Amino acid sequence: MKINNLKAIKFSFLLFFLVNLYTIAQEKNTPADKNYTGLITQEDFRTGYTADWFIKGYESYKPKKKVLKKIKKPIKKYRIKVFMGTWCPDSRRETPKLLKLLDEVNFKEKNLEIYAMNHSKSTENNYEEGLDIHHVPTIIFLDKKGNEVNRFVEFPQKTLEKDILKIVTKQPYKNVYAE
Repeated sequence: MKINNLKAIKFSFLLFFLVNLYTIAQEKNTPADKNYTGLITQEDFRTGYTADWFIKGYESYKPKKKVLKKIKKPIKKYRIKVFMGTWCPDSRRETPKLLKLLDEVNFKEKNLEIYAMNHSKSTENNYEEGLDIHHVPTIIFLDKKGNEVNRFVEFPQKTLEKDILKIVTKQPYKNVYAE
């Protein structure tokens, strides 16, 4: 009788351990996790493990007011998708600048999607599928119908705000990797 009770206890413990291990393995990462991939917000940048570099980059960036004034009206015709890596120095440099620029021109948050990517330039839910993302950050400007108009990739030709001005005013612009 004691042996059966001992086996039952061992079996119950093993079952409990396996169920908990399975549950832990199934948990989703959140934007506060270093290996998170997926949709991320400015609030996540400000409060997560990214806060140090994000806040420093955001506050130190001083976009040219003259250029912002020219961007303010035409940028409202666009939706923007940003693919970046929280691990990437270029993303850490450009993403806070972009978000500050968008705040300065009162760009509506509902028209902005930011996706954190892993080192392989992918996300858990494949948000990048079909978008030809090879370098981060990649900032894609879409018209209201969802068609890509142009993109900024990795670093500016001139400055972030001047490159964006060219894109939103439909001036000739090619990112550094465009053929």
